[in-house]
Amino acid sequence: MMETTITWSKFFNIAAILILIYTFLSIILRLLPYVFKRKSLLNKFTVIIKRVIELYKPIAFISILLSFVSINYKVHGVLFLLFLVVTFLHIKRYLYGVLFKINPLVHIGSTISTGEFKGDISKFMFFGVVINEEIGNRFINYSYIDEHGFSIYQNDNASVRRTIYIYDQEKTTPILDLLFENPTIDFNNKPIIKKVPNEKILQLQIALESGAKMESLIAYLNQHNITTSLTKI
Repeated sequence: MMETTITWSKFFNIAAILILIYTFLSIILRLLPYVFKRKSLLNKFTVIIKRVIELYKPIAFISILLSFVSINYKVHGVLFLLFLVVTFLHIKRYLYGVLFKINPLVHIGSTISTGEFKGDISKFMFFGVVINEEIGNRFINYSYIDEHGFSIYQNDNASVRRTIYIYDQEKTTPILDLLFENPTIDFNNKPIIKKVPNEKILQLQIALESGAKMESLIAYLNQHNITTSLTKI
């Protein structure tokens, strides 16, 4: 009888641990909206966890397959080779999809052009992506994107920095604390606050979340007895 590296008991233990890790990551992803109230921070950590999960899934699956082969190299090795032959194209497509989805430029809402198709990404699938074209939704498999390459068009609605002048304030810390508590601030573009030389005036440069109004931020600061102006008096 051929010697084995691991037993069935160890195989199931390995599989259980890998599944528990995946479950733990999924739970973290679901809890993020309760931890981060600010949209910019929530989006940032959501993207990070999703990328970790995308990388973890093939690593965990390969680990389970190798553990399965280790139980009986002769029999399970043949089954493993047959599995690779039958599913090779699907595996190749899936792995390219993993690399595609962890690309920092690729996310839901990105405008993508590949081959003869162009549209906004609306959904990631197991073996392909759904884009929204003018004529409707279209499914494009990852092998097509791999063959034709792709381009991502940057969003023209990027945040623009605005300047506010704050009067009768010498310390910057209380202002920054208030800004951190305000959901209209886009913290992907870190606020810049500095003193105006020889005056009790602070110059604040900030970017707002999409759809947020500068008037709302000014009203928020005024509620906390902070005098502001869009121009230097």
